[in-house]
Amino acid sequence: MSGATSHGSAAFEGGSGAAPVRPGLAGLATALFGPGAAGWLLPLLRPYHRRLALLFALSFAAAALALLPPYVSKLVIDEGLVARDAAALIRWAAVLFALGLAAAGMAALSNILHMRASVRMLAALRQSLLERLMQKPPAWLARHRAGELLTRLDGDSGEVQKFAFNALLGGTSALVRLLGGSAMLMVLNWKLGLLTALLAPAELLFLIWARPRTERLARAARDAQGRYTAGLAESLAGAAALQTAGGTTWAEARNFSEHGRLNHRLVTQYQWGELTRSVPMVIAALVRAGIFLAGGLMVIQGSWPLGSLIAFLAYMGLMIGPMQSLLGLWHAQARVRVALARLDAVMAPVPALTAAPERAQAAGITLQDLVIGRGKQPPLKPLSLHIPPACKLAITGPSGAGKTSLLSVIAGQAQPVSGRVRIGAEQRIAFAGQRPFTVAASLRDNLFLEAEFWARPGAEAEVWHLLEVLGLAARFRAAEGLETVLGEGGISLSGGERQRLCLARLLLRPFDVLILDEALSEVDRETTARIIVHIDTHFPQTVRIITAHGQADAYGRFGMTLDLADPAP
Repeated sequence: MSGATSHGSAAFEGGSGAAPVRPGLAGLATALFGPGAAGWLLPLLRPYHRRLALLFALSFAAAALALLPPYVSKLVIDEGLVARDAAALIRWAAVLFALGLAAAGMAALSNILHMRASVRMLAALRQSLLERLMQKPPAWLARHRAGELLTRLDGDSGEVQKFAFNALLGGTSALVRLLGGSAMLMVLNWKLGLLTALLAPAELLFLIWARPRTERLARAARDAQGRYTAGLAESLAGAAALQTAGGTTWAEARNFSEHGRLNHRLVTQYQWGELTRSVPMVIAALVRAGIFLAGGLMVIQGSWPLGSLIAFLAYMGLMIGPMQSLLGLWHAQARVRVALARLDAVMAPVPALTAAPERAQAAGITLQDLVIGRGKQPPLKPLSLHIPPACKLAITGPSGAGKTSLLSVIAGQAQPVSGRVRIGAEQRIAFAGQRPFTVAASLRDNLFLEAEFWARPGAEAEVWHLLEVLGLAARFRAAEGLETVLGEGGISLSGGERQRLCLARLLLRPFDVLILDEALSEVDRETTARIIVHIDTHFPQTVRIITAHGQADAYGRFGMTLDLADPAP
């Protein structure tokens, strides 16, 4: 792993810098998603406020338009068919056709706009999650498996985005149709309208009872999905090592077992979801049957027109459907709360280190009564040391002595137990760790250099010169040069080649402090010596801090040595 850091940069805050969101929308989002999630979700929605406003308008218009066909159908029956008036029949049939055509056009436009806004918002959500993940400290990332985090980026974000749009747009449409349908029921027959209104509390009571179990099953399913994906990613990443160690059978058995648990959770969740959908439908069917019988008797007795009964049943559908949609959204919120809780852990602001390296006017690095933790081992005794500018420092000690822990604190990647680190103002730190990192992309892309670098005259020549020093030029020239594609995880490179490639990234960027933590452990002595001579010659004014177990003589002379087996400098 390698990277360059500059201390003192502000931590990323969800929504920071975004224009404030309107209080009404903020209150709605807080009610739907909770105060924590609303804080980072609303800024993602805000860039789409105009499109959302248009979708709201279309949704409102389509819902209002949907209230007209049942009443026009009543006019077709009563004034056309029953009255045997052909002109009225043609007139109202034409109106009915025009309404259907308008509804189809609005639905198509709304669906297209909804899809475009939806996919863009999902991309913005995933991008924000990825940005926040990239800022998490190594200790946080070490506590979470990569595959499990992928399920949050993919599945949880998709569920949240889907609910956000359904709640904001589908909820608006459902509310308009519910209110309009209820009003028309009361206009047509207020007694039967009151009977239909009993549906809402009956279904709500059932969903209140069912909601806690829905949330529990959703949490169990999401956790099972995370464990299965994490195990699968782990097995694929280590396939070669598993084959060598004879561990493929174990890995397959573990993944099969995790998949079985996931299937069980998903089937249980699906069956429960079908039950929660079926019970309201049964209740609605019973009420509809009662209305049909009561209204039918009124038609037979001549006290109610047939068209009114048909229109009443149509408006009843307009009321029941939206009512169940709104109750369903409330019930679905139980599942979304699980996804939101998992995403909240990712979007939570990165806590600033309480003992982060301080900026000092003087150059160099000062350790002042620094106590470093080492996991379950006792912490190091307090360290006090000044590393002057242009110093080349060797940190020595046996495995487990705390070398990597100390370097992580100096680089600002970890928290000391106590004490402080003081670093010269504006000093940039470049850190190459023990585990080299590459991506499945070209050599050029793996250098992670901005477009401005490549636009400079002689940029490629500079890169090739450094690759020559690192002993990589011949290997890549024999392939496709800077466009040579590296396999996933650097599988097409040797361990030493991966280490040297990661070092190349650092040496091509400006830095004031270079930390090499066993960064050349898989490189031969002759190449290591050539690389260190190049660094000492071309970057003599930088602070160079190096740890190495073997081939100590390959690193040349050091200005200072800190032995953690005997930490007194």
